[in-house]
Amino acid sequence: MGTESVLCPVCQGVLPASGKEAYTTLRGRLILTNGYCGGDCAERVAQERTREMARPRPAMPVMPAEPAQAPVPMAEAAPVMPPVMTARPAGGASLRVVR
Repeated sequence: MGTESVLCPVCQGVLPASGKEAYTTLRGRLILTNGYCGGDCAERVAQERTREMARPRPAMPVMPAEPAQAPVPMAEAAPVMPPVMTARPAGGASLRVVR
């Protein structure tokens, strides 16, 4: 017996059994952890959905259309970086790379 057959697909509570032989150890554990299904779950879900659909929703305010802007050329959009200096440091010392 899989747990899918004894659990309510809506509330995950244990559904009532058809006879006393159906009350197994597994069903007992599920009853302790999940509780019983209260019944009418599908009807309650349908009623909630109906209420949500009938509930008036506030109208979204209409935003005024903004005038379209021309794209900014890349030269103007990119920050200006200073040129890289390639001259040797003062005093004539050369730099060496240490790894």
